[in-house]
Formats: sequence, C-alpha cells, structure tokens
Amino acid sequence: MRVVVWVREIHDTRDLIGEILGQNCMPKWDDWDTRIDPEDLNSLEMALQWKDRDPRLEVTAISVGEPKKLDVLRECLYRGVDHVVRLSGEGQPQDLLWEARLLAGAVRKLDAQVVFTGVQLNETECGHKGVFLAHALGWPVATYVEALEQGELGGAMKLRRAVEQGVELVEATPPLVISVGVALLKDDPRAPRSARAKLKLQHKKTQIPQWQIQELGSFLEQRSGGGARILAFRSQPQRDFPARRVDGSSQAELKAMVDELRNQGLVR
Repeated sequence: MRVVVWVREIHDTRDLIGEILGQNCMPKWDDWDTRIDPEDLNSLEMALQWKDRDPRLEVTAISVGEPKKLDVLRECLYRGVDHVVRLSGEGQPQDLLWEARLLAGAVRKLDAQVVFTGVQLNETECGHKGVFLAHALGWPVATYVEALEQGELGGAMKLRRAVEQGVELVEATPPLVISVGVALLKDDPRAPRSARAKLKLQHKKTQIPQWQIQELGSFLEQRSGGGARILAFRSQPQRDFPARRVDGSSQAELKAMVDELRNQGLVR
C-alpha cells in the first residue's frame, strides 16, 4: 500500500529582523528564510510511524514547484521516506487550490490510498490545504488528527482528533485525506524526528524525479473556480494606551479606577 505526504516550503516568520515590508506594504518574500511547514513535519512523522509498524507501507513525499531556499523533499529523504516527487508548477496559477489539483493528479497516478498533510494554519493562503486536496480527489477528510491509533493496510483506520471539548476517536476507511494538527508538547506523538546522518550521506546527491503537468495527463482533472490570493496588505497602526499608576493600598483610588472603567464600558 502506498501513502503520500504533501509537504510545502513556507516562509520562516520566527526570527524576522529589519525591514520586512516593502514600499507597497507587502512582505519582502525574497528576503525571508524558509523552512518546512511545521504541520507537514508532523504529518510526515505520523506516516513514518505507520511505516515503522508495518514495513510493507510505501511512503512518498510530494511537493509543488522548485525549491526557493530549502529542498523539502531532500529533507524528507533524510528522515526515511521511500520515494519523493517534485511537481512542476511552471506556467500555472500559483495558489493553494491549484497545488491541491496537481497533488490530486499525482496521487491518482501513484494509486495511493491515503494522503497525509498538515492543517496549514497560515491564513495567508486560506488555511484549507487538506480540505482543498480532499475536494480535488473527491475523498473524505479527517481534520486536526493528533494520532493514528490503528491502521491496517487496506482496512479501517482509527484516528484520534482534537475537538473543542476534548478528544474524539473516529474510524475511517481509505481512500482518505488526513490533516494532521500541530504538535505543541515535547512528548507529543506527532513531534517530528530529526534528519539522520546516514540518510544525509546517502541522499545528499540523490536525483529527485520531477513530473511535468503533461505527465499527469488524464489523472489531472480540471475544475472551475480558483483559490484566494492576497491583493494588498495594510498594516494596523499601533494604538496608544496611556498608562497611569494607581495606589493599590488606597480604597478611594481603586474605587475611582473601577468607576472610570465602568463609565467607559470596559467592566460591569
């Protein structure tokens, strides 16, 4: 059985310094560093853990477009995937919905039954990565999955999902898109493994296959409509909140503070 992991290279917003916006108030994307989408690393880990339990499973990592500053597919090879494929997005609309359509074509060509991907919390691209892919494939999707409790090749899968009031256990049968949530705790089962030195040496110069859109042929379905894209960005000016020290030991000053806040409608 073959499963696919959709991985993406995203801009790294953790340590932004200097001028990050251009004259048009849009981010200077070319100046930003990049990294693997953290949620994609969690989904990759879930797929690899499944492979650890059943070596018959084949894991293929797929990305769209040429790498900007980091080759996410090579990083996947360093972590133990069996195969990688780069899909060429040259000359095509650069939006998340189109990427999902390309992925859907590649998944059909590979005859994969399960696709793992991150929930993609980055709202600059709609934040519906797994949902877009499931729509393009015509498959069901399980979102905010935090653990694969049980998975039999070709059989039912038991998934643990994080929901607003707690955790729920769901059962689903492939074909299926699994959208994996972010790992927040150090001992979280989704916390990604590190790249292995042996695999780095082995795959440092491994040739990565690249599929052109023409090679997807009939596997690529054309759909009407398009995804959302950012036209402009307007920064929100910082508001000035004047500070005033209140003597906490004075009942009169505390009462005056509460009365003032009540008059402003901030407290009842």
